[in-house]
Amino acid sequence: MVEKDLRVKGYNNIFAIGDITDIPEIKQGYLAQKHALLVAKNLKLLIKGSPPSKLATYSTGFPLAIVSLGRKDGLAQLPYLTLTGCIPGMLKSKDLFVGKTRKQMGLSA
Repeated sequence: MVEKDLRVKGYNNIFAIGDITDIPEIKQGYLAQKHALLVAKNLKLLIKGSPPSKLATYSTGFPLAIVSLGRKDGLAQLPYLTLTGCIPGMLKSKDLFVGKTRKQMGLSA
């Protein structure tokens, strides 16, 4: 169980991210990444001596899923729409977001 700032309830210096949290949202990698960015921000604030009341808080978004169906096709489930065919396929099938993830981690392409 976590607070809105992703600290584990009952602890001031322990955070949780990803599937282990009790946040009522679908458990997906891109959401765990959002958790990690928020926790990193909050850790920096705590290291600088900010009070816990100044920590950033997490808010849930809409569920989103993009599934690759081969090299050119895919399926995208958006909040109010589901798309199939080449458009969602172009979004994910190109490199399955590996390039984007490597870039975010500071790794060469």
